[in-house]
Amino acid sequence: MSRVCFITRADDLGSNISANKGVEKVCNAGFFKNASIMAPGPNVEHAAQLLAHRKDICFGMHITINSEWDLLKWRPLTNVGQKSGLVDDKGFFLNNPKLFTESKPDIDIIMNEVNAQLERLNKLGFNITYLDSHMLPEIYVDNLDDAIKEFAQKKGLLDHMYFYELPPGFMELIKNPSILPRYLKNLPEGQYFIVSHPAVYSNEMLQTGNSETSGEKVAKNRSNEAKNFSGIPLKLLLKRYGCTGIRYDEAKPQERMTVQKIKEVMQQIPVK
Repeated sequence: MSRVCFITRADDLGSNISANKGVEKVCNAGFFKNASIMAPGPNVEHAAQLLAHRKDICFGMHITINSEWDLLKWRPLTNVGQKSGLVDDKGFFLNNPKLFTESKPDIDIIMNEVNAQLERLNKLGFNITYLDSHMLPEIYVDNLDDAIKEFAQKKGLLDHMYFYELPPGFMELIKNPSILPRYLKNLPEGQYFIVSHPAVYSNEMLQTGNSETSGEKVAKNRSNEAKNFSGIPLKLLLKRYGCTGIRYDEAKPQERMTVQKIKEVMQQIPVK
């Protein structure tokens, strides 16, 4: 039994080919055990061809009702118009879930889309075990958290809100990665959660970005994540200090994270 277990999740599978390759890279290295898929993503079929057959990866549905980049966009799988509150005048998802406080999409419309996304992933051959949400729209849509919780129970899926125990002092590590050996050595025994958005650096990734973050910055940050989480140095450190990655279906459910607590966490960790 490992001293420290990390529920390791790689997000945005299906968003583009570069992300698909980045997720494959960190999963191949062995530390990342979970991959969350964006069913409306323009390259979700490529993701299925690349990884759906893998039994060593625990797959989840990355509920996607926002499209944050200026050039790389995605649309709902269901037939909804601008009056639904889910899309802009071009039919793309809104770029930020904060806008839901103004557009006020109906819960039934959202959950119809969520169901369509699950059906698409099942048809593509993914064995979906858990669900989580892209950009955490639960914060901005009243009663959405309860609706997703009920949907997960109905579909027999693990609910991400039961697995968000962050390792203590994690923000200090993000600010100063050089302390990683000392950090892992002193980390208290337990089960924690970490998420990454790995991708390979490419012209495709340079097409991401928006008014807040340039495509160059997104491409560099995500390619660095793919490199760091698949590298030999990290693998050796984890082994030395008794740390390992685990799947959602291997993890022990913890106290369910509240929307208020998620808000507090988001003030510390950027949502990507």
